Amino acid sequence: MDDFTESRGAIFDWDLFRRDVRRDVRNCALCLFLFYAVMLIASVIVMAASMLANAAGAIESFLESGGQDMTDALDEVIAPMSIVGIVAGSCVFFILRRRRFITDLAAPMAEPLTPRIFMILVVVTQAIQFVYAMIVSLIDELLPEGLSMIDSYGDAMEGLFTPLGVLYVVLIGPIFEELIFRGAVLGTLRRFGDNFAILFSAILFGFYHGIILQIPFGFAMGLLFGYVAVRWSLRISIVLHIIVNGLSVLFSDVGNEALTTAGGVFMIACTAMAVVCAIKWRATLKARINACAAYYPKTYANGFSSVAFWIFIVVMAGFGLIQMNPDLALSL
Repeated sequence: MDDFTESRGAIFDWDLFRRDVRRDVRNCALCLFLFYAVMLIASVIVMAASMLANAAGAIESFLESGGQDMTDALDEVIAPMSIVGIVAGSCVFFILRRRRFITDLAAPMAEPLTPRIFMILVVVTQAIQFVYAMIVSLIDELLPEGLSMIDSYGDAMEGLFTPLGVLYVVLIGPIFEELIFRGAVLGTLRRFGDNFAILFSAILFGFYHGIILQIPFGFAMGLLFGYVAVRWSLRISIVLHIIVNGLSVLFSDVGNEALTTAGGVFMIACTAMAVVCAIKWRATLKARINACAAYYPKTYANGFSSVAFWIFIVVMAGFGLIQMNPDLALSL
């Protein structure tokens, strides 16, 4: 805290600093709301254009199928809707980050990254995925009949199992998500401390997905991606995110039992290696975490006092719950 004060002169206005924390967290949450609004508008335009292009016979087919054709049609356009939506929505963050939204990519690495360390990072991502998959499977068994996090996630992702959908999941989505969360959001909050920026960007990243199954997983991955972006660079977090999503698509090929089995074995091996690495380097990791602590003791409390932040959390959690149980939407 002394270094933080000295770097800004002998007199420092802590009240102004606390207001700055709340303001920047609020701005990040509001930008995400605006991002969703722009993304929704762009997605509706794509869907409307697709329906108009295939208008011939659409009504008759819809009536004959009892509405199933409409569901199938929506699944077909979910990938282009997602691509156009995230690209259009990302423009919002130019307001928050301006030119640095792109130039952050060109920033030099904070420290060298060896191939060995990068492989360890990949191992850690697979360990997180395996442990979380086991926890979700256990929770799913305990949920009341009719509720399933796994089924709701599968339904939400069904329209992305296409070539264009895979392109979005593996390449386009990771690039723009990293630009938003590890670039704009983390970059905006980093002046209050690296740990603070990593934590809040990870929370927003988790709830951004709007799917109950992905919220805790997105938070855990967001912590890791944030650490990577801070310690090395945004470029490395993008590459790591692409690898994580690519492996998820590869090992989730339900039509190939051999790949699914190989993926399970791979993740188990990665989990074992990650545990060994965590034990071996626990002191180093603890020292790095402590070195990135918030500059002011009440920084976190002021961040969590943002009303816009909590509204975003509640709204996205509500969407996730409704996806798990559509009947809930009808009762609201």
